[in-house]
Amino acid sequence: MTGHAAPGGPAGPFETERAARHAGYQGSTEHPGSSALLGQLHAACYRSGVELGAYDRRILEWLAGWEPATVAVIAGLITRAGQAPPETPHGA
Repeated sequence: MTGHAAPGGPAGPFETERAARHAGYQGSTEHPGSSALLGQLHAACYRSGVELGAYDRRILEWLAGWEPATVAVIAGLITRAGQAPPETPHGA
């Protein structure tokens, strides 16, 4: 992927918990620890080219135990970190 996501888009950046909840990373019925939340974290890592070790996967499982909005923010951070940096204007 290239460029940055639009503010409030599926990968954020998020200004409020409500924005994270509605970002599309989780359905309204997801609950902490669900396999769907773990899948969102794994998908963000995959999209960003992050190679996972055994301990990394264990930590992702732990993170998936948090509220869906928290998982959305973490997944969004991973996704945005994997994107190309914005171009810097000359002379900036």
